[in-house]
Amino acid sequence: MIYLCEREIGFDAAEIGFPSILGCRAIVLVTSGGLFGYHLNGNLNVNKKNVLLNFINTHPQGTPRRALYAASTGAGLRQDHDELKELASNLHYTGAIYWANLTSLGAGSIYAHYVGINHATCGITGRTWDDATDSIPGNKGAYVAGANRAIANGVANTQMYTNLDQTGLRAVYPTKL
Repeated sequence: MIYLCEREIGFDAAEIGFPSILGCRAIVLVTSGGLFGYHLNGNLNVNKKNVLLNFINTHPQGTPRRALYAASTGAGLRQDHDELKELASNLHYTGAIYWANLTSLGAGSIYAHYVGINHATCGITGRTWDDATDSIPGNKGAYVAGANRAIANGVANTQMYTNLDQTGLRAVYPTKL
């Protein structure tokens, strides 16, 4: 299990959590080896995209690619959908692309949770994010860089999430773009 804060890219064989999704996008690429995630804040500019592509393309679990997902608190703008389609093209991925609207989980920020299913697809669940109970010292540890974690832009946070309560997660059903 890996948790990705804003600007973080990561890989986990089974699960990825995205703390506090509001205007950001929780992007996940499913491969035969697991899940690649990106907590995208703002637009997917050339620099951010290149860091993400390099991370996936040089990772030993980066292929074959099976499914591409994004989730946010809304249906997504045409620009958001076009960014995903461009990302898929840059990855030489021609399969299905899905968008999950997290607004059914509540108002405000959402904790989004992806679980890989047979290295072919994934399930998406989530719950309302609460800074008072989620963003606490007991849920965080010192930031540890490694082969399965990278920063898309800027410098790494001094702390990263190491634990979040999974109670109350509800299913979200994405739609195909």
